[in-house]
Amino acid sequence: MQDNIFTDEQNHLTELYDRLINMKTQMEAELIDLQNQASEEKNTVSDDLQYDFVGIEESQETLIEFETMSRAVEELNISSRTVSTALSKVNRLLPRPYFARINVQFPDEPEEESYYIGTTSVSNEEHEPVVIDWRSPIAEVYYNQQMGETSYEVDGRKIPVDLKLRRQFDIEGNVLKAYFDTKIALEDPLLIHSLTRKRTDKMQSITETIQKEQNAIIRHPDVPVLLVQGIAGSGKTSVLLQRIAYLFYRRRHTLRPNQVCLVTLNPVFQQYIDHVLPEMGEANPTTMTWSDFLDSMGVDSLGEADITEADSLHLIDEGLVGFRLDERYIHGITLKHAKVLDKKQIAGVLRKYKNTSSTSWIIQTAVEELQELARKNARKMEKKNKELDLDSVNFDDQDPDVNQFGGAAEKIRNLDWLDINAIGKHILGKDDLTPAEYTYLKLSLTGISDHNTRYVIVDEVQDYTEAQIMLMTKYFKNAHFMMLGDEFQSIHSGTATFGDLDRWFTSLGKEVTNLSLLTSYRSSPEITGLFTSLLPKEIRVQTNSVQREGIEPEILACDTHEAYEVKLRQVIAENTRDEGLTAVICEDWTGLNMLNRVLGEDAPHTVRSYEALPKSGVVLMELKLAKGLEFDTVILPDVTKRDYPEGELFRHRLYTAMSRATEKLIILSDGELSPLVK
Repeated sequence: MQDNIFTDEQNHLTELYDRLINMKTQMEAELIDLQNQASEEKNTVSDDLQYDFVGIEESQETLIEFETMSRAVEELNISSRTVSTALSKVNRLLPRPYFARINVQFPDEPEEESYYIGTTSVSNEEHEPVVIDWRSPIAEVYYNQQMGETSYEVDGRKIPVDLKLRRQFDIEGNVLKAYFDTKIALEDPLLIHSLTRKRTDKMQSITETIQKEQNAIIRHPDVPVLLVQGIAGSGKTSVLLQRIAYLFYRRRHTLRPNQVCLVTLNPVFQQYIDHVLPEMGEANPTTMTWSDFLDSMGVDSLGEADITEADSLHLIDEGLVGFRLDERYIHGITLKHAKVLDKKQIAGVLRKYKNTSSTSWIIQTAVEELQELARKNARKMEKKNKELDLDSVNFDDQDPDVNQFGGAAEKIRNLDWLDINAIGKHILGKDDLTPAEYTYLKLSLTGISDHNTRYVIVDEVQDYTEAQIMLMTKYFKNAHFMMLGDEFQSIHSGTATFGDLDRWFTSLGKEVTNLSLLTSYRSSPEITGLFTSLLPKEIRVQTNSVQREGIEPEILACDTHEAYEVKLRQVIAENTRDEGLTAVICEDWTGLNMLNRVLGEDAPHTVRSYEALPKSGVVLMELKLAKGLEFDTVILPDVTKRDYPEGELFRHRLYTAMSRATEKLIILSDGELSPLVK
């Protein structure tokens, strides 16, 4: 019986694969033909079109002819883009045409219907689906992992079905290597198979192995704020990327990549995930770090996350109530040592609106009037200089695409005339504003905000302060927020708790939906057991690992520095010979520097914040850069009582460091072992 099933499935795969190859060949030929037609049409326009503009009638005929030919070329280009899109789908399916099959029976229907599920969809010549996209509504039945009576949603309506078959496939090209019929939810051979693969420099997509709790988040209805708490290794980042892909699929006619903003902790992580969405046929959204965000505001972030107390930003809100702009908070506009606008002129414009309560409205309205006033002043200055035969500031010789009247307009638009630091000193009583304080005050004063972005997605949200979240919500006023993190991986002091985030969004009148991920897919049960021992008991008892039994973590406390150095060199050398990727993770730069001194020329390469990971080998890295990443082997060389003493913050750091390992975890201490290691 099983042999017959295998043969039938192999025959189906062969037939589909051959069809895909034929489709690929036809589309490539069609694409070449369309490109040739477009080229010929352009040549025709160039050779045959007579540019006759002698009279009105001749001009109209010329324009009509030109319009007709342009429309023909554009139609060919549209057809070419359509074929290219379809061809890219076929090319994505060829390495693995599908990964699952479901048989469902609809109510009142006598026969079952079969659906093959892949990373994208493809239809036959009759426009019937041959493979359905994993994001299609009916594919939800597969991810629900519930045999028998179940349902899926279409436009808010529940469609009941009876799931008769849930089959998984291990496929390479046109070769069926194995199939698995799943009878119960926890039986997932495809998942176990994928988890045993070696880690590389890039994140692995989980499309084929999305689990029920992950699927609930990926397909969750759109809400103003989605806050996801997940333990280490629960697939938070993978879920995040799959949800972005799902949003693009469900809103494919209305949502553009530049309307989604993904906020990540560092460039290393950005490069680690940058291929996942393109492999699903979706463009990467706008991606930025906190430093990038501040840079876009014109603020020097010094390359580090700002840890301003949220109290300062609340004081700014309070201080701006009833605030009035006057000459104390204004700069003149100077250009090439010439005063284009002085403080009194600017103050005079602002006084016209003194009875208006909104400071941001006053500033936005004043900008236009100030530009016109600066233009008049510039003309007067230029005329006067010419009359006196002095070297003049030529306000018209500037590049018109960059600035008007010598850059004065840009300075006015950029609010260079507004002394934000002086206003900050008035409100907060301090001379130097932090980047977050400065930016928050500027946004509050001017009303500047992003009206384009519809979704802001913050990964590792536990490492952001409440002030940073306040600033993002002020700028991205119209966006829905999705934030994922693990409170127990908060490795910096002063960051926001999930309770803080919930209260802040609630104070803005935004409903917060809280969801959890409590299953670890990354690490072996032995490693998972060790790092979850650092969690509070009430959380620990809810967690589990689905990995097969593996290698017990190795814990090595050395009595002497000489013994420590020998053991450190030994474990690094052993893992250099292994396949896969090994990370030696230090708590901070002090530990990295110490390790480089100890190992000398034998020290592995140290990964910097701007670098991508290698595909294999051994690397040294700081804990904050390792967040969100995973490695086959992790070596923690500094788990001493000195580096990881008792305390919540150090408990979080050790939990984060341990949970980067998938197969092997080696813990070393140069002296007394940390009391956190049980």
